[in-house]
Amino acid sequence: MISKITICNLALAQLGQAPISSLTQEDEKARRLNLFYEPVRDEVLRTHNWGFATVWEPLALMEKQDNCFLYKYPQEALFIRRVYQPPYKNTAFRELFHPKFRTRVLESAAPQAWAEYTRRVEDESQFDAAFVKSFSLALAADLALSLTGDNTLAAQILQKYTLSLDEARRSNMTENFAQTVQTDAFTEVR
Repeated sequence: MISKITICNLALAQLGQAPISSLTQEDEKARRLNLFYEPVRDEVLRTHNWGFATVWEPLALMEKQDNCFLYKYPQEALFIRRVYQPPYKNTAFRELFHPKFRTRVLESAAPQAWAEYTRRVEDESQFDAAFVKSFSLALAADLALSLTGDNTLAAQILQKYTLSLDEARRSNMTENFAQTVQTDAFTEVR
């Protein structure tokens, strides 16, 4: 089962470092992993429309202003991919901070808007294998110089991450397409 420690140890293995047993241990590696883990995870989540992290949901209307509507920014959203009005008609939108509500909102001309977004996934058991590999390499790339002092190794890990991410995106898009085709075929048979 994939865990935070597993991902961290995969990153450390890429750097030729010994594994850790806990992120709370008094160790420079654990401190750095604690510092980098969440920002790097969120960055890698934002790089692609991962199937396990994609959400489609109606937006909560906060207020109508002139010819536009203000919607609550989804709490767990890391990246809004698109805003649309059913049935799947994309609409222009913008993110902004609204001083009246003292929060980030989405503004759109659509009166009943939905959003497709990438959510923050904190439960590692939901990650797919390709994401885990890419994420651990991204983590290793960000830690390489500070833990090893080796510029060449840092560049090699960054290149491995880039290749891994490209492959993970391709496999994820193929899976998402296959699931869509199966769902459409199932719907037509009924």
